[in-house]
Amino acid sequence: MKLISDKFTQAKTTASAGNRLLARMAFLILLAAMAVTSTPVHAQSGAEDVGKNRAMVAAPLNDTIDLTPHVSSYVDATQSLGLQDILGLPQSAFEQTTAIPSFGYTTDIIWHQVQLGIEGTLAQSPTIEVGPSYLNFIDLYLFKADQGEPIWQVKLGDNIPASERPVAGTAQLASLPVLEPGEYRLIIRVESNSANLLRLKLWPANDLIASLTTRNVATNIFFGLIVTLGLAYLALGLMLRDVIVATYGVWVAAVGTTVAIVNGIALGVLRPELPWINDLLLGVINIISYCGTVLLWMHIVELRKRMLPLYLFGIAYACVIFGFVVSSTNDLYTVFGTYIVPSHSAFMILMCVFLAIRAVQDWRNWLNWAYLILLVLPTGPAVLLQLSHSGLIDATPARLELHQFTLLFHLTGMAILMAARLSYLDQERRVMTIRAAETTNLVEEQRNLISMLSHEFRTPLAVIQRSSEMLMLRLKNHRGDVLERLQRIQLQARKLARLVDVFLSKDGIDTHDLSLERTTVQIDRFLAEFAAQTTREGAEILVTCHETAGAEVFIDETLMALAITNLIETSRRFAHGRPIHINLYRPKETLVEIRIPCSGDELDDTEIGLIADALFRRDMETQALSRALGLNISQRIVASHGGSITLRDRGGTGIELCLILPSE
Repeated sequence: MKLISDKFTQAKTTASAGNRLLARMAFLILLAAMAVTSTPVHAQSGAEDVGKNRAMVAAPLNDTIDLTPHVSSYVDATQSLGLQDILGLPQSAFEQTTAIPSFGYTTDIIWHQVQLGIEGTLAQSPTIEVGPSYLNFIDLYLFKADQGEPIWQVKLGDNIPASERPVAGTAQLASLPVLEPGEYRLIIRVESNSANLLRLKLWPANDLIASLTTRNVATNIFFGLIVTLGLAYLALGLMLRDVIVATYGVWVAAVGTTVAIVNGIALGVLRPELPWINDLLLGVINIISYCGTVLLWMHIVELRKRMLPLYLFGIAYACVIFGFVVSSTNDLYTVFGTYIVPSHSAFMILMCVFLAIRAVQDWRNWLNWAYLILLVLPTGPAVLLQLSHSGLIDATPARLELHQFTLLFHLTGMAILMAARLSYLDQERRVMTIRAAETTNLVEEQRNLISMLSHEFRTPLAVIQRSSEMLMLRLKNHRGDVLERLQRIQLQARKLARLVDVFLSKDGIDTHDLSLERTTVQIDRFLAEFAAQTTREGAEILVTCHETAGAEVFIDETLMALAITNLIETSRRFAHGRPIHINLYRPKETLVEIRIPCSGDELDDTEIGLIADALFRRDMETQALSRALGLNISQRIVASHGGSITLRDRGGTGIELCLILPSE
């Protein structure tokens, strides 16, 4: 069954073509993401001769020494090698990279070594800093070149209780012993379920204190401001019921908290004794930020309106991401980092493409270009950071640190954009409030007017009805046709009075319910009487009943006759004097169906659309307003009887207005 002609779907072909183009692009990008996530994560830039890259430390130590370029690494995929096994390996087993040693999210144990050359006696013990601070277990062993036992060893990592770490602060720090001139070998064992990369620095005491103070102050200020900003966005979004602002608030708070935890704020403030506290906080909040990113992007590009299947896929994808909250303290988190993180990068690239296409299609909308600048620009460094953490590309200082600067740019720009959006929403809310008040006043005036009209209608109808009764009493002995006309006048006056009571009463306006006087009638008899009463010259009505003998309906005869009359008048507009042939069917034991054909040379697709708009109260054009009230009244009457009106396409012969009622 069709509501309207198939020609009405032709206007959608342009939008459908655009959606198909976006779907193809999405498919290609997802294929690329699958190819990326299936590559090995132990990407290194190439081996160099370890012996030629020794770190020289001259006494006195006045400047910070970055030991990261001097690190060489060995991957223990078996997770079973001990310290003596590593000492027995040849130097060629350790590979050195020109970038920061990065091995992605892995359950493998990574062994690093640094060759140190001490020139002169260090009067003060230097402090070594191992980063990032979220690595689970970091075991350091210092050997003199000619000795097989370590002269110094220490355990660091966020899974080590704060009381057992040498320095219970925001960073992983340990003081080296006083070193005599000579050759040393530093062995570092790292085991972690987070992004496994390593950065080493050797600090003099004064520089370390100044650096830690600066970093702690900056981290605390950043954490306080960004969490406050995120909570403010969330509160305003909830108050204004704006999904984008509320989701953005969650994302801002989550990203800010993640950055602060990576910088060690949880280790420094909480100083946890439980091994899994820092992992739990970092993992859960990081996963929430990923979910927020997915939901925020989909709302910004309006994916639900433009490509519903891809939107549903995005919702499922966000649910899968959120499911990894149970993995933040175990090795399952490496699965999240190996597959979800790169696919998340591909998702952001895909959303950037969608946003760029939308900006080009609607290039006059400044909001699209603002989103394009403030979202696409920080997305590039974010993708580089995620791929570096996953081990798919080399980790460099620029790739790891660029994102924090673009994040600040993004937050500043989005603060301005969100302020403009909130101002617009508040202005729109005020306008809606004013319109609601005006509408309330207008409706009240309409009610008063209708009440007065109903009174004015009742008076002449009562006069007509009483006059016809008096004439019938005086003309009892006259011809039958005169009495028949008077009876018809009296009947029509009674029906009009009934309709005034139903549609122009104040109770009906307030409750939107019709006051029905229902009785059980045989449907074929009802239609036969209706046809006899409404048939006139040039407007004949024929009724054919198809196996409906004995079918009864529980209806208000006056209102149902009005509903059928409105449908017949619609059909009569195109009949041009031809009889209207009504067919009565009983498709089920509990249903009866009245079919009123509507056909004619003037009944084209435009007219069918106008009838459908008027019948179902969709967006009506001016041409449809002339019949909208009658058809909508018919729909209300039938609906109050538990039935419905449908519009059925009969192909080249026109349409059928089908009135379906429950049968007793």
